[in-house]
Amino acid sequence: MMKVVLAPDAEIAMRMLDPDGARRVQAWFSYLERWDTDEVVRRNSPQLPEMPGVYVMRTTTDIRIFFRVDGDTVTILDVAKKATLLTSGHVAGVS
Repeated sequence: MMKVVLAPDAEIAMRMLDPDGARRVQAWFSYLERWDTDEVVRRNSPQLPEMPGVYVMRTTTDIRIFFRVDGDTVTILDVAKKATLLTSGHVAGVS
């Protein structure tokens, strides 16, 4: 099982979510703990072409989780709503 840690930006993003959103994101973090053994999680988390080593987990809602994998650690870099990402134009490939 992988260790999941949150970067400061991800901690701030988590505080901005409503209670239901935060609960769902915590559940998705538990999926990322199984990154090394769960093909479905890896298939739904493509690497971003413009950010080598950074993945985006496409959840079943409008939330996207950005992370990197280093050895046995998954570092959550940020959590954002898809609509926010699309309007900002900063990250491609987050559909």
